[in-house]
Amino acid sequence: MTKNDFLEGIDYLFDQEGCPYKLNSDTVALGKFLDPLMGKTVLDIGTNSGALLLYAHEKGAKFLYGTDIHEDALNKAKENLERYTEDFRLFHCPVQELAIDPVDTVICNPPFFEMNNVTEDLYMKQAMFEEGLPLDDLFSSFRRLMKENGEVFLIYQADRFPEIYDMCKAYKLKIMKMAFVHDVSSPHALRILLKLKIGKMSKLKVLRPVMLDKGKFKEW
Repeated sequence: MTKNDFLEGIDYLFDQEGCPYKLNSDTVALGKFLDPLMGKTVLDIGTNSGALLLYAHEKGAKFLYGTDIHEDALNKAKENLERYTEDFRLFHCPVQELAIDPVDTVICNPPFFEMNNVTEDLYMKQAMFEEGLPLDDLFSSFRRLMKENGEVFLIYQADRFPEIYDMCKAYKLKIMKMAFVHDVSSPHALRILLKLKIGKMSKLKVLRPVMLDKGKFKEW
């Protein structure tokens, strides 16, 4: 059991030993991007070892749901969550097959790489490449599993933002706030953080860029 340095801003014990897919800056960025969630029900799509649900719990969520296709990762998530709350339920299934009552908030760090021939590791393929969870399936799941005034917090490849925008229009989701994630070694943004919402849109808030230097956040 270790306190993992990647979980910035959370003073929780966190263990990911034995999980093939480890946490990275994407998880931290999305966790820190979440709004306060006091009294809300939250679903994490692709729970892995439970880090994003811990962020949601720290931000006041009332009840936590998680789904993942890897049972060993869910077992680790259960160990991490049950130290701090009994108010959670985990499901071993693809999100396309998940059946729960609609929630207030969906959070997701999905597989978003298009190429699927760079590794023979099935676990890594499913964690990183969109073959098992295409964008259309993901957005369909958002609408099916969230309440009519629900919200989504999402991180995705920055260079695929036009596809995200098209999906938002197709599924009638409004972009409420966004921030680009940059690495100081790259001339282009790597990721984009998005808050999406069903219903009336306020003015879009474009937050200041999030900067990374060798995997560590700068001034955030």
